[in-house]
Amino acid sequence: MRRTTKGWLILSAALALCLGAAEAQAQDVSLLREIQDGFVQLHERLRPAVVNIDVQGKAEELDMTPFGPMEDLFRFFNVPMPQERPRMQQPRPRGTGSGFIYDADGYIITNNHVVEDAERIVVRLHNGREFEAEVIGTDPETDIAVIKINADETLYPLKLGDSDKVKVGEFAIAIGSPRGFEGSVSFGHISALGREGLRGLAMQGLTFQNLIQTDAAINLGNSGGPLCNIDGEVIGINTAIVFGANSIGFAIPINTAKQTVPVLISEGKVTRGYLGVSIDDAKNYSDVESLGLPDENGAVVRQVQPGTPAEEAGLKTYDVVRKIDGYPVTTASEMVRKISSYAPGSKVTLEIWRDKKAVEVKVTLTERDLLLGKAGQEKSALGIKVRDLTPGILERLGIGAETKGVVVTEIEVGSPAEDARLLEGDIIIEVAQQPVSNAVEFLKLMEENAEPGKALLIRYVRGNNDPDITIIRVPRK
Repeated sequence: MRRTTKGWLILSAALALCLGAAEAQAQDVSLLREIQDGFVQLHERLRPAVVNIDVQGKAEELDMTPFGPMEDLFRFFNVPMPQERPRMQQPRPRGTGSGFIYDADGYIITNNHVVEDAERIVVRLHNGREFEAEVIGTDPETDIAVIKINADETLYPLKLGDSDKVKVGEFAIAIGSPRGFEGSVSFGHISALGREGLRGLAMQGLTFQNLIQTDAAINLGNSGGPLCNIDGEVIGINTAIVFGANSIGFAIPINTAKQTVPVLISEGKVTRGYLGVSIDDAKNYSDVESLGLPDENGAVVRQVQPGTPAEEAGLKTYDVVRKIDGYPVTTASEMVRKISSYAPGSKVTLEIWRDKKAVEVKVTLTERDLLLGKAGQEKSALGIKVRDLTPGILERLGIGAETKGVVVTEIEVGSPAEDARLLEGDIIIEVAQQPVSNAVEFLKLMEENAEPGKALLIRYVRGNNDPDITIIRVPRK
């Protein structure tokens, strides 16, 4: 009898364990299903507000790839291009990007590089309907643009979140038209915050970065689309990826757009204060005894651009800007953002560290855009694309105003320039031991000295390094 009772107890315990395991497994599946349903519902809520943007420019020669014309405007780093690139010329859509509805009046947020220089923009809604769009305003330095459609139907704007509250590790959802596959959604996480100093983007004009990094799959065509949190709020605008890396994408913080978009709608552009200095983080100079810095906060002046408010106010190399109108400055990027937040003509007081003591300097800012200007037309030779140096490019690269030359904007894959190990962002200062001052002069010297089968000396500056030389082997005809 005791053995029978003991057997029943063991059997009952085993059954309880099995039932408990089955119940736990059912609960796990139920939890996964709940999470899955939440993501499905989130996509259904967001999709009506995300649009496809087709851009058409002038009839021009288009780069060809094995998949057809390179139509996409999505901005990325180090993308290998085919060595053989036949050209074609015809009027056709030059690019495809994404955007999202800002309000019920038809205003749409996207990237500046999606619609820049566009002659015709067509917005396609989630239901397939198409509308012509006009550019309302653009801001290249934040890579934000606002376009508008006049739709005869109800539009569904997205709610803007608070990117200052975003934390690393949170879920992230990217929606857009990768490779033209409209309405595609991908899920991931926030990988990092406050990414700065991305030279490839700075070269293209994205001065104000402070970017959100995500591992949510972002592909060509997502540019301008929203990056959202699990509450369906926009926390960023997708703008760039690192080609060849495993899911490294970047988005402009939505709080940047919340400041910029209303100004673009009302004024068509953003005007910013300009000081005219090349600067670096003070923390990089904390061990330099001659500066005698009290701590690592501030921005060290590396170069004062001539004819700027900084020069007129008497700022000098090695000055360390510690405060702006009493506002503490901790980094160079923070200083740029703070100065740019003032309107042109504003009078500000800088507290600087000079000769191991604090000094106040008053300065009247001018307009940033007027001084920066745009680089001239690109010139290309032996796989090197270059353009003129401007004060804006010098400032972004942290290079002194006295530097003369041309900046490399692209190195073609498989070209003699790639074999010579030149890189995007290099400043070419000599060709064949002769100084270069602009893109036209660069092209002229290349044509005069690049003899087939011969070697060509190029002198260049890379970053903060001293000038170096390389040899380009000119192919035989």
